[in-house]
Amino acid sequence: MQLKNIKGKTNWIRGGTNTGVYIFEDRTVLLIDTGIGGDRQEKIINILEEQKLKVRYIINTHEHEDHSGGNYQIKEYFKDVKVYSSHKAKIYIENPDIYMDFITGGRRTQKLVDEMGKYIFKEAKVDYIIEPGDELEIKGHIFKIIDCSGHTEGSIGVVTDDGILFLGDLMISRNSLDKFDFLFMCDYESQIRSLDNLRNIDFEYSVLGHSSGIFTKRETLEIANYNYDTLMRLIEFVLNQLEEPRDFDEIIKAFLDHKKLRCNYIAYLEYRNSLNATIAYLLDAGVIKYILDDNILKYVLSDETLIESGSMFCKI
Repeated sequence: MQLKNIKGKTNWIRGGTNTGVYIFEDRTVLLIDTGIGGDRQEKIINILEEQKLKVRYIINTHEHEDHSGGNYQIKEYFKDVKVYSSHKAKIYIENPDIYMDFITGGRRTQKLVDEMGKYIFKEAKVDYIIEPGDELEIKGHIFKIIDCSGHTEGSIGVVTDDGILFLGDLMISRNSLDKFDFLFMCDYESQIRSLDNLRNIDFEYSVLGHSSGIFTKRETLEIANYNYDTLMRLIEFVLNQLEEPRDFDEIIKAFLDHKKLRCNYIAYLEYRNSLNATIAYLLDAGVIKYILDDNILKYVLSDETLIESGSMFCKI
C-alpha cells in the first residue's frame, strides 16, 4: 500500500477498497472511505505518520464494512476526527446490528455477526450529515456531494476541488464485470439513474471503490455504460425466467447456476438482495405480477408484457 498523488491535493491509497486522501495546507487530512478494520488501518496509519499527516475528517460514501469498518481505529488513533455520511448511511454505520438485520431480512444470525466482526473493528459515531447537492467546505476547500444511490439507498460520491470524483461502489470496473457480470445493489431504479447522471457531473478523473486504476471522465462514462448493460442483462434474465410462475428460490438458483457464481451463506444473502431489488423494480413497473400458489409466493410476467427477440416490450 502506498500514498499516490492523483492531482493537486487529492491522493489515494489503493487497496481492496480504495481510500481517498485529501491533504490540506496544514498537513491535516480528509479520508474518503477508511476501508475494513484491522490490519489495513494499521498500514494506513503508518503511511500517514511517515508523511507527518494527521487525519481530521472522514467521509464515508456508504455504510458497508469494507468502506466504513476502519472508522473506529482512525478516530481512536488520531482522536479529534469528524465523520461525515448521508443520513441513511449513518443509521447503519452507527448500528451494525441494524445493518446485519437488513442483510438477513430479519434478526441477524450469530454466523453473520462473527463474519462481520472480522471487518468492523467497532462501531463509530457519525458527526455530520451530508446529502447529494451539498457543498461541504473544509478549511476553505469545497467538496461537492453527489447522488450515487443504488448500491445502497444512501450512497454518495465526492468531487474534490481538484476535479477528482470518488464514486464508492456505484459501479465496478469492466474487468470485474467480465468475471462476474453482476452488480450488488438495493435499488435498481436508483442505480440506473445514478449511472445516467454521471454525464452531468463536472470532473476530470474518477476513483472507483474497487479498481486498480484512475479513470478519465470519458473512460468513466464507458464503464458506466458497461455497468448499464449488465443491469439490462439482469432484467432480461429475470423476465425470461418468469414466462412461467416461479418462486424466488427457483429464480436465484437459476441465476447462480447460469452465472456459475460461487456461493456461501453471506454471498447468498447479498445475491438475494440484489435480485430482490430487480424483482421489486419490475413489480412496481407492472411488468411482472405476483401470485400465491398453494401459499407459495411466485412471480410471473404480467398479462401486458411481451418477450420478443430477447428484449422487453411493455404495452402502454
